[in-house]
Amino acid sequence: MANTGIGAFLDGVSKMSQSLTQISEKAFRIREYRKEASRLASIANKRVERLEKNSLQSSPAYQTYLATGGRFGVKGKTYNEVQAEVSRLKRFIDSNTSTISGVNKTLKDMAKNTGIKYKNLEDLRSKSAKFFELSSKVEQYLRTVEDMASAIGYQKIWEAINQYTQDGKIDLSAGEVDIDSMVASVSNALAEYDKPVPTIEGWYSLKNDDLS
Repeated sequence: MANTGIGAFLDGVSKMSQSLTQISEKAFRIREYRKEASRLASIANKRVERLEKNSLQSSPAYQTYLATGGRFGVKGKTYNEVQAEVSRLKRFIDSNTSTISGVNKTLKDMAKNTGIKYKNLEDLRSKSAKFFELSSKVEQYLRTVEDMASAIGYQKIWEAINQYTQDGKIDLSAGEVDIDSMVASVSNALAEYDKPVPTIEGWYSLKNDDLS
């Protein structure tokens, strides 16, 4: 009986030791996860500061950063909140327009696709501000109202805006352009791409195979 009692005691001690080890390992993983999240937040916030310093707040990445909560960080957040913040951080860091070089490349690609004429990057940035503003608002509209922005992507949004402005003979660089009035038209055309319904004269929704 004594041996049985000692065996049970030792077994209990072993299980307790294993449990404590698991708890310790979990605490270590959480601590390392938070450390990595802090590192990513530092990278992302430095990118944000560079965009602001260079007056590139119109970039899609910066606009999404503002729309999803602003400054990155993990201080005071629960583990689940840190997980959500890491997802937001990775989306921002992975975005082409979260860096100055990425913005410049995106601007050049956009100008090529839309026919915007420019003298230099400074001139292009000035002319593209409203294009970016419109594309960001369309993306946000599709995300919140239609739940389909991620399936379309910015390239298709730009193509739709390009078609819309060409057919409507709209100059986005003009000072009197009302961006907000265009959001619904462009968004609805993209959302209804499977039904070719005219929204303005000469402007039709994109067909399904146009988005492939």
